[in-house]
Amino acid sequence: MKNKIRDVRKARGITQSDLAEAIGVGVPQISRIESGKVDIPLSRIVQIAQALGCQIADLMTFDDFVGYAAVPEPNVVPVKMEGASEERMREDLPIFGTALGAPKIVEGEAVEQTMLNTGEIIQYVKRPVILNGRADAYGLYVQGQSMEPVHMEGDFALAETKRPAKVGDDVVVYLRPRTEDDDGERARSVLLKRLVRRTANYIELEQFNPAVTFRIETEEVLRIDRVLRLADLIG
Repeated sequence: MKNKIRDVRKARGITQSDLAEAIGVGVPQISRIESGKVDIPLSRIVQIAQALGCQIADLMTFDDFVGYAAVPEPNVVPVKMEGASEERMREDLPIFGTALGAPKIVEGEAVEQTMLNTGEIIQYVKRPVILNGRADAYGLYVQGQSMEPVHMEGDFALAETKRPAKVGDDVVVYLRPRTEDDDGERARSVLLKRLVRRTANYIELEQFNPAVTFRIETEEVLRIDRVLRLADLIG
């Protein structure tokens, strides 16, 4: 499938950057998709076909179809949405610099963590209209595969500081550096995980790949930001 996606894209004169913007991922993720380094969910294949203006069959071989043959019946009901807003999307939502950090060892388990440089804005992306005027909203690229398939490596997640996170939310947990220059205000690394429990003494977090639930002591946590869902962005 990897070569068919690349060939169709090139035949239509579409760059990797164009395709990445159209389906809401970073260019590195497009490169990984085309090189076969990641498994491609069916929902992503549908997105790619729409962005390339082709049929799903144009991107898949017969064997690929067999692999996706056992797709379960949907358990959702379509909801009719309003037309496009007359207010245009502004390209001013900041994406902070991210890189995969050394694993954090929690109770003998290696937990994937991300280095976040909030002082470096690597790019601006189009801001959903509902976030206009929201200075607390920002984005960061997903590094690593610990939250797949919910958050794919190379995608970017939108987070907010305004509303407190609740159990069941995906969150960006800022960890204190635990060094001599720890002033209680700056964080050098973050965890993108799901919030399972929150107490006065610890927070319990979950990741999916590999499946691990673990605890972080409250004194290690600088702050917790809530990851925005699709429902938040469409009101």
